[in-house]
Amino acid sequence: MAAGVARAARSGMSGKVDGMPGAPALNLTAVSRWPRLGVALLVAAYLVGTWAVAHSSLNVQSLVLVAAVFGVLAISLDLVAGILGLYSLGQGGFFGIGAYLTAIAVNNGGTSPFVMLPIVVLVSGAAGVMIGAMSLRVSGLYFAITTFIFTLVLTVLATDLQVTGGTQGLLGPSFPDLPDGFAWVGAPVAWCILLALLIVVGLIWSLRRSPLYPVLLATRDAEPFAEAAGVRTAALKIGIFGISAAIAGAAGWMFSFLGVVSPGQFDWSVSLNILVMVLVGGINTTLGPLVGAAFVSMFPAIVNINPWLQEIVYGALSISAITLFPEGIVGLITRRLRGSQPPAHIRPEAETKPRLSPAPPATGATVAAGAAGAAGASAPARLEIAVECRGIEFGYAVGPKVLRKVDLVVRRGHIHGLIGPNGSGKSTLANVIAGRLHPMSGSVLLNGRSVDGISPSGRARRGMRRTFQAAQLVRELTTSQNVSVGLYTDLPGILRRAPVWPFLPSARRDMLRVQKKSADAIRAVEADAWADRKIADVPHGVEQLTQLAAVCIAGPDIIILDEPATGLSSREVDHLAAILSQLKAQGVTMIIIEHQTRFLLPLCDQVTVLNAGEVIVTATADEIRAHPVVRQVYLGA
Repeated sequence: MAAGVARAARSGMSGKVDGMPGAPALNLTAVSRWPRLGVALLVAAYLVGTWAVAHSSLNVQSLVLVAAVFGVLAISLDLVAGILGLYSLGQGGFFGIGAYLTAIAVNNGGTSPFVMLPIVVLVSGAAGVMIGAMSLRVSGLYFAITTFIFTLVLTVLATDLQVTGGTQGLLGPSFPDLPDGFAWVGAPVAWCILLALLIVVGLIWSLRRSPLYPVLLATRDAEPFAEAAGVRTAALKIGIFGISAAIAGAAGWMFSFLGVVSPGQFDWSVSLNILVMVLVGGINTTLGPLVGAAFVSMFPAIVNINPWLQEIVYGALSISAITLFPEGIVGLITRRLRGSQPPAHIRPEAETKPRLSPAPPATGATVAAGAAGAAGASAPARLEIAVECRGIEFGYAVGPKVLRKVDLVVRRGHIHGLIGPNGSGKSTLANVIAGRLHPMSGSVLLNGRSVDGISPSGRARRGMRRTFQAAQLVRELTTSQNVSVGLYTDLPGILRRAPVWPFLPSARRDMLRVQKKSADAIRAVEADAWADRKIADVPHGVEQLTQLAAVCIAGPDIIILDEPATGLSSREVDHLAAILSQLKAQGVTMIIIEHQTRFLLPLCDQVTVLNAGEVIVTATADEIRAHPVVRQVYLGA
């Protein structure tokens, strides 16, 4: 398994590099506690270590710089595997693109290495975007296989083409020397590679501390939730995969200066080694990929025994680490450190007694104000009808139609109920209105405008938000972090600012605003006792309230709630009813799917009853209770 990295370590620094020592471990967890002084101290320590490596022996430089290059590669994979859940086996291919382009252009064309860096980044990134656009139509194992084939094809081309030197490869270019007056600095290639590693680590560290990070995790674990918050998830995945490919290409640019560029250094086994680095060090951690890269790349050089036995020992250690410590080395250390400290910002009584009693009037006003937002002030000028469905028909590939000629009119500021037996088409109609399903015929209008063909994220940007019957939340994030996802469309420039977020004064102000609005939204639904607990550790009722808070924080004027009372106690149902009544008082339009008619009917202005995909009747709650057909097919009387 370590063969690819071993070849890289043996061929790297073939007598022409002065490098850098093992980069001092950047304790980026501590940086979150320290302000700018902590960052400055860590950077200063890193620069001192870089200076030491730049003046060390060639053997030390070779060992450390190869580890640093693979550290960049591992970070590039963790960006998509850890944060987005996309296990790419194409990193070796992008790595090879960067190395071969640099070696060919510098050696044969006389191009400056520094001119090649942006070219390599752009070409690798563009290749990543194209591969991502094609392969992200599938997921899981199929995505991994698609990217694996990409690497395999590039390896075959590199082996057969004359321009790449065939199986012998190419001699990498020499890194430019500094002027004579700067000889005291040491090996320039060491400074280049280790500063590049520092920059990449800094970008990922900043990304993890920005409001974009919860959004990325929501895209990974709860994509419907992210789409309902206005996130263009497909474009976001492709963009992040392109950035990951660009970083891998930059790693190839750096590696080309360390020795020979040959096909064996970029084949499928290298892609697997990179994945092992991430898993051993700790997936979805800032420092984990670096720890894993150091272990995998340095192991063949440090454990210098029989190659066959070396591979066995390496494989046994890797398998043991992955199976015994699935969170990786850094994840294990982090869990142990957190386990020795009491949870922050949680009152002891909150662990056993969440506050789910009906909200007082002032709190209700806060909820409604957050949900209605600017819509309340301009409601008189808007159309009376908020949502309209005209002749909706929907069916799957096989079987009868789920919806047949469904007409629905939801007036502004009303609570409109959807009831009916299981399989009557209620959730299907909600998904059609929200944009997750496209009808075979018919049209959906929001505020008098057709939204046919508009994605769920596009409809969310037009003022529609929704909750789900089975809570779509990120279990590893806290309640407040999940709620903050709802503010995605409210943060200008979140994508371009995320890589440098902690260093921007405007971003820090925005983060404080996000934290305050999240806290207010959670407090408004009376779940603030659980604000700092992970969703995996909260009861079902708090999950439902978290969904509602994530919806209300965005200030929508239309909300779809799919069975919000499912699994709640009678006390929690009463609390939910109080919140929804307060939202209605502020002019928020709601469509509620619910089986608990005792909860739903007193809230509704109008109720539509579906049966077998057809509308039986739309009327007031009292008329629904008295309707003979409804009593027969649904109410059971």
